Amino acid sequence: MASGLAACSSAPQGTVINLYGGTSSVGFDKIIAQCNQAAAGRYTIVGNLLPSDADSQREQLVRRLAARDTGMDLLGMDVTWTAEFAEADWIRPLSETQKAQANEGVLTPQIATATWKDVQYGIPKHTNVQILWYRKSLVPKPPETWDEMIQMAQQLKAEGKPYEIGLTASQYEGYVVNVNNFFNAYGATFVNEDSTQATVNDKAVQALTLLKKLATSGVTSPSLSNAQEPEVFADLEAGRSAFSVNWPYVLSAMRSAAETNPRAQQIADDLGYTTFPVVNRGDVPRVTLGGMNYAVSTFSTHPAESYEAAMCLRSPEHQLQAALDAGDAPVLEELYRSNAQFREAYPMGDVMLEELQHAVPRPPTPVYQNISTTVSYTLSPPSEINPQQDAQTLNESIQNAIDGKGILP
Repeated sequence: MASGLAACSSAPQGTVINLYGGTSSVGFDKIIAQCNQAAAGRYTIVGNLLPSDADSQREQLVRRLAARDTGMDLLGMDVTWTAEFAEADWIRPLSETQKAQANEGVLTPQIATATWKDVQYGIPKHTNVQILWYRKSLVPKPPETWDEMIQMAQQLKAEGKPYEIGLTASQYEGYVVNVNNFFNAYGATFVNEDSTQATVNDKAVQALTLLKKLATSGVTSPSLSNAQEPEVFADLEAGRSAFSVNWPYVLSAMRSAAETNPRAQQIADDLGYTTFPVVNRGDVPRVTLGGMNYAVSTFSTHPAESYEAAMCLRSPEHQLQAALDAGDAPVLEELYRSNAQFREAYPMGDVMLEELQHAVPRPPTPVYQNISTTVSYTLSPPSEINPQQDAQTLNESIQNAIDGKGILP
């Protein structure tokens, strides 16, 4: 609770801006304090704690927004919430001036996560993409395609070497991210642009066929269907994985683990990184965007100050600070290209930037939560996927959710 309490440790000056979401990140209390000092008494940002997982955060926000709570000013929103919150009229659209300020220097795909029906509601705060980590001693030349990686892993297994391909496939949002990655690789989608029609078609069948091939290849973890990010990282740290699909935090986390675990130091020294696998050589990796955007609550009585506070919290210097302290990937392209501190802490920054320039949001829809639950339920475990049948089931279930007929499984 340190960050939330630190922000409230002295009496607020001026207008109080209540921030909900993202306040527990490492070092964020310092960023709040710096913005409050810069405000010079005009307003004070107060960080309010929410649960650690995104689903519980959303639940608390939705309940209070549905009650038109005027005590909520600035919202730290997962990138998947924009359509739902906008459709419910819970967040304010940005003015043209605000939009121009908020988007200056920002990677274009991240702006899409803050937009619904051509109206921008969010102020991009930080982003994220998965990359492919691999063991350089086992894999001198990293694979470009999924088929190449599977074949390399099978060869390593035949030689009695560490071989596993790590990825998240437990029945939760992290699995949906990977399903979306496979959909992106074939140009498949879940819904159309305005979320009026389900679009799970033959391209989706191809994506599910590849996902099942991976899951039944004999080179994934035996506990694949229960794997979340900590389990995927643990397999890499323990030396079981030759390849690991995971977020950029892996390098700093492995270095931290090395402080008490000599094996982790060996792994850290042996880590290579490259872009996400594709289907065909020469394809552009189109991976799923993560991250957070700020939005001003419709019910805030201090919208101007709330917008100003958001812009301070995600200023270039604070984006760099959050990247170094908390591992929050910046949305500003310039930091990846020329900031020496960032490039030292993120040697894989060029790989991240290459992916971020072509990354794809998750399905833009007000019923995303229903779709996410349906996808993870229908396709679990991945080894038992029936591509044709499951694609049809998904299409019907998603259309029911769009039409207001869907009941969560």
